[in-house]
Amino acid sequence: MSATQVLIVGAGPTGLVLALRLAHHGIPFRIIEKNSGAGQASRAMAVQARTLEFYQQLGFADQVVARGIKMKAVHLREGGDEVAKFSLQEMGESLSPFPFMLCFPQDDHERFLVEKLTALGVNIEWNVELKEFAQDDEQVRAVLVKDGTEEICEAAYICGCDGAHSRVRQGLGIEFVGGTYDQIFGSSDLLVK
Repeated sequence: MSATQVLIVGAGPTGLVLALRLAHHGIPFRIIEKNSGAGQASRAMAVQARTLEFYQQLGFADQVVARGIKMKAVHLREGGDEVAKFSLQEMGESLSPFPFMLCFPQDDHERFLVEKLTALGVNIEWNVELKEFAQDDEQVRAVLVKDGTEEICEAAYICGCDGAHSRVRQGLGIEFVGGTYDQIFGSSDLLVK
């Protein structure tokens, strides 16, 4: 059996949190990412209570909350006019120790999780892409590519944390159920004084 118990493909929030959980339990793994580092722009903006509960198990929920902004309300606007508003002040009260939605942009979130893994001595393998993989009764055999050089990685498990265009999901013949929105959404990183 290979020393790599789990091959994690993708170092976005899902892959990073999986890596933190495996490290917490002492399970040997490798984490690869085809990009050169954590995200550089905001994408997903909110962290839900259940995610914070998982982070509490790992001992850093309060640090995440301190870096984010507790959302108080959502304002819906159309043509510059507010058409609806709903409060998030008591969302999940008595159900969670984190009864709120936290605004914590994905790029900041990823960098935070990378810092946590780095502090544990985990090496995220950036610029490494999964080319293909095959599974038999005993292991997964993956072909990884870095700088044009191929490497074989054998692991007991492969975890596809590589997003909507997942090479793992494609290799398993699993469709991505979802689509795109007709509406235009905007996201900005602003400092308001």
